[in-house]
Amino acid sequence: MKSLSGLCLGLVSVLLAACSGPAPQQAADVIYSGGDILTMAGEQPQYVEALAVKDGHIVLAGSLADAQKLAGKTTQQVNLNGRTVLPGFIDAHGHIADYTLWWGKPDLSPPPVGDTRSIEDIKAKVAKYLVDSKATPAQLVLVNGYDDSLLAEQRHPTRADLDQVSNTIPILIIHASGHLVVANTPALALVKITKDSKDPPGGHIQRDRKTGEPNGVLEEQAGYPFFAVFPQPAQSEQIDKLVEIQKWYAGFGLTTVQDGVSSPPNVAMLQEADRQHKIIFDIVSYAMWKTLGTPAQADANAANVDIHVPGSELSNAGRQYDTDTLVRTPVTLDAPVKERLKIGAYGEHFKIGGIKIVADGSPQGKTAFMTHPYEVPPPGQSKDYRAYPTLQQEELNEWLEVAYKNDVQVITHTNGDAAVDQLLQAVALAQAKYPGKDLRPVAIHSQLARHDQLDAMQKLGVVPSFFTAHTFFWGDWHVQSFGKERAYGISPMNYASSLPGFKFTNHHDSPIVPPNMMFLAWTAVNRQSRSGQTLGPDERVSPYIAFKAMTDYAAYQYFEEKTKGTLEAGKLADLVILDANPLKVEPMAIKDIKVLETLKAGKTIYKAQ
Repeated sequence: MKSLSGLCLGLVSVLLAACSGPAPQQAADVIYSGGDILTMAGEQPQYVEALAVKDGHIVLAGSLADAQKLAGKTTQQVNLNGRTVLPGFIDAHGHIADYTLWWGKPDLSPPPVGDTRSIEDIKAKVAKYLVDSKATPAQLVLVNGYDDSLLAEQRHPTRADLDQVSNTIPILIIHASGHLVVANTPALALVKITKDSKDPPGGHIQRDRKTGEPNGVLEEQAGYPFFAVFPQPAQSEQIDKLVEIQKWYAGFGLTTVQDGVSSPPNVAMLQEADRQHKIIFDIVSYAMWKTLGTPAQADANAANVDIHVPGSELSNAGRQYDTDTLVRTPVTLDAPVKERLKIGAYGEHFKIGGIKIVADGSPQGKTAFMTHPYEVPPPGQSKDYRAYPTLQQEELNEWLEVAYKNDVQVITHTNGDAAVDQLLQAVALAQAKYPGKDLRPVAIHSQLARHDQLDAMQKLGVVPSFFTAHTFFWGDWHVQSFGKERAYGISPMNYASSLPGFKFTNHHDSPIVPPNMMFLAWTAVNRQSRSGQTLGPDERVSPYIAFKAMTDYAAYQYFEEKTKGTLEAGKLADLVILDANPLKVEPMAIKDIKVLETLKAGKTIYKAQ
């Protein structure tokens, strides 16, 4: 039996240990304090004095006094010196893998992204690139980013323009929207598009009005044949480029990024990059619907797909890359599938989120499917021109039914209000057949969605993902195309925010525009066009709502609200440190705020020089 003195000494030892702070294994790795720590939790701004991080997770978001109770000998104390901390920004829609095709190539974008102002500028840049790249007639040359709305000539380049650059080397230039392309004569020959070619469903071949010959401009699915002849870089080259592109993205505060409408080679590349531990933030991929065959084929192939239950996300610290269940090669429909495709579960930093469908075109390209005619139709079109859908209603219905049957999230490109109507009908039918499922279908862009359509989205559980950057980049063009009333209503984020409990997101759609998240928030708050007009003052939102759409609500869109989007204990330490508080500066100054540091699961992935 122990002596009384021994018991007393033991009690004193316990008390001393308690006073000295937590045991080493419990001590926080880092404690942040001394600045504005904006949690983004709740419907009104909430700040905490301190943030404590351990093993890549937030262990405390609260008072400095409570945080210091978690300090140990090895805890790093970070004084923010008045800087601001927010949750890491979440890309609600974009195409990061596509950048590997354009990285290092000339950019045909107009100012402020690039310096192209005329068709002559395009011709000069493409001609120089042919020389620099030592292009030959054996391979298609791709160049991206032209924008007819801002060219001096106020028209698309044509086959004839590109033939002046080369009539032997096949050239394809991509519109800024990604929904139109221009091909020279050798490129048209490559995919066998001639005077006798008919418009494909969901596409249009523009033609010379006198001769009927294709003029080189191909809209929507008329340009899809080129996918089969795109020059595909070696996978190792793509991964090397991806490493550089990620560093650039991280400089904008991004910690979760999307690869929408992923092709099989891009899915395979991202999976391999993840296996090699070369992805520094989380990437969510959505497979291009056209690569899955028909809805019936996709449904039949669902037996080879493992579905991860939404809402049960693993944290980074607990993730394991499972090579037995996460497919490393593209699933093909014409051969037996040897590996099961896993949807919804991360490997290390990569997961397949579901399927991406393109239901219509672009407003800047005048191919967005509308219920009422364009104010100014494209050349050669009648006054009742409303553009056209990519898929007919019946096919879209079939895709949503397959998705709901198999518990797969679908994100659908819907710019025009007629396309939004199609999606809402398809979702309603699928939900009636498979009720009670929370699959959070996403209406990508929702540019010209009407208020009554947002009401319907709220009832159906559809998440609209807006693209407010259009107010700056193409706002003036939209006034001309749609008239003031419709143009002023694009990306109706403020109305969405007025609906109780309704969640929506905002995105940059890179590489359509750069992934500058501070600029994106600025467009949501100010809605200022290139000419300086406020494009729909009633749809401006507060800075807090602008950032909710890029953090908290965006995490919800990905079924990751338990692990991301707000600064709360138990969530990943995905952080961005800014040089000023976007809620406290003048609204027009939001775009000038600098990202000083970006952290993914507590590790720095970007730090300003």
